[in-house]
Amino acid sequence: MSPAFRLPPRPPIEADLAERDRFQALVRDSLPNVRASAEAWRNGLAAFVTLVGTAVVVKGRTTAADLPVGWRLAVTVLIGGGLALAVAGLWHALAAQAGSRSLAVTLADIHREYGSLDAFHLATAIRAARLLTRARRAVALALACLFAGIALTWWAPGETAGHDSGRLRVTYGTGTVCGTFVSSGGDVLRLAVAGQSAPAAVPLAGVTSITPVAACG
Repeated sequence: MSPAFRLPPRPPIEADLAERDRFQALVRDSLPNVRASAEAWRNGLAAFVTLVGTAVVVKGRTTAADLPVGWRLAVTVLIGGGLALAVAGLWHALAAQAGSRSLAVTLADIHREYGSLDAFHLATAIRAARLLTRARRAVALALACLFAGIALTWWAPGETAGHDSGRLRVTYGTGTVCGTFVSSGGDVLRLAVAGQSAPAAVPLAGVTSITPVAACG
């Protein structure tokens, strides 16, 4: 039994026909508008990735070299992840601008899959808009990671910050002593060593090296 079709309550009026024509124009313009927006994002992202990548290559190693290992690892993960997300955003923007369909289609294929050319344009515009949304989200996450990585470089202690604690590793003729500097005099260097009540006395005549350290261990 064929489905029953109901007539609309009234015939279309001039306003209905005008709205239909405006909707068809909107459908035809949707794909060019989305791709134009995607092109602008692609160009901006390409410049952004180039600028940040150059800054990381030129200054990143020098900046990270002065950080403790744990902080350096965190900065590397954040900035590296930010760059990866920025590249992913650039890729999505490029796919939205250029289109993601690599196979040629015929009019018969479009009619079979979408029903009409307008529906095909609308579906293509929706796919491009979704790719552009992914690009924007990737860029937002990339900026968050990059800013967090940069903030860590501002607040992280330097590799040599702990050397100001006064701890020294002293190598002399009979071994090595590590402790906090107490005093020197009478050809003897005195260090407070953890676990010992009295400072260790190291004869300066037998010292072969003195190295400031962040911690003894």
